[in-house]
Amino acid sequence: MSKRVSNTVRYKYPLPIHPLDLPQLFVHNPISWAYWLYSYITSYNALSNKIHVDITKHNNFIHIEVRDLADMKYLWDRGFFGTGQLSRSEPTWYEQTRKKFQSSSDGKSNGMSLERVTKLRRKQRVEFKKQREIVEEKLLQLRREGNLTPEQEVEILEQERDKLRKFKDDQASLHIMDQDEDITEQENKRLLLQRSEILDENDNLLNLESLQLMPVETIFLSFALPILDISPVDFISKCCLTDISRYSEDLHTLLIQYAAYHHYRSHGWCVRSGIKFGSDYILYKRGPPFQHADFCIMVLDSNCSKPYTWYSTIARVCGTANKTLVLCYVERLETEEQILEWLQRGQLTKVFNSFKVGEVIYRRWVAGRNRD
Repeated sequence: MSKRVSNTVRYKYPLPIHPLDLPQLFVHNPISWAYWLYSYITSYNALSNKIHVDITKHNNFIHIEVRDLADMKYLWDRGFFGTGQLSRSEPTWYEQTRKKFQSSSDGKSNGMSLERVTKLRRKQRVEFKKQREIVEEKLLQLRREGNLTPEQEVEILEQERDKLRKFKDDQASLHIMDQDEDITEQENKRLLLQRSEILDENDNLLNLESLQLMPVETIFLSFALPILDISPVDFISKCCLTDISRYSEDLHTLLIQYAAYHHYRSHGWCVRSGIKFGSDYILYKRGPPFQHADFCIMVLDSNCSKPYTWYSTIARVCGTANKTLVLCYVERLETEEQILEWLQRGQLTKVFNSFKVGEVIYRRWVAGRNRD
């Protein structure tokens, strides 16, 4: 069985570009020079074929999807682009479903997915809380009866705490995990039903999952790093649901959203959707497998003014999630007519250079915590 690849090796490249893999050069050896120059001339680090994206419109929404498994893995491993529609973030549905069917047929377990680990931890927390409530109820009943001295209460409390610690240790043991991994008869029936729905005529597993990209990610991967098989100008026109002959509100929102996205990507941040935390983006230093996000980003027009309750609401949500709220104000430096002219000519570099990004960190002030 092959060993699991470490995250440092797997996510070695922060973007879907990487330097040439050249051999070591020995300066005093002419043969080494010749081999190094040959490797440099013949090496090629660009994609042989651009990644295909499917773009569909539904009412006022646009969906950008990558369906090829290799392309999905490539975009996730090199920059954490997109979100698996049937997974939490990383598109793991195909691999986990294949392992699930394989383990159910041969009776062997192939490890636990991130979703499975999360489900197990939640179950363990619920069981632990139940045991803790039993202990608290027992102590409360003894106090009501009034038959306890302070020394006896301390002794009983220590005994119950030891029981809770032992219960928590037992939960983390492999025995408990193996019991949780057992597949019941009802689970087997459900798997058989799933087999009939997601297997083709040759019993090959169908890939029902796709990698969904945000509009700003699609522009970034077609303009800044042209690896998608779509023109950024054509995509912007599709995103606005109208032609780009006039400067609409949708166009302005898309441009300032991308200006902020490109700003943070160019400074080395891993930018992901922040919809779970009520923000536009969240920023990771390296990516989701390494640590939690540090900042929530709200992208606003430089002339935008919100009521105080709006700022307070967003700050409260971000503070509860232990994240710092950053208000990213984007200012347009050129006229609408000039931007439209550049956009119609395909001069996107001039378009995005006509926006200026400014940031303000917003923190919630708490009287009890912020005293001198």
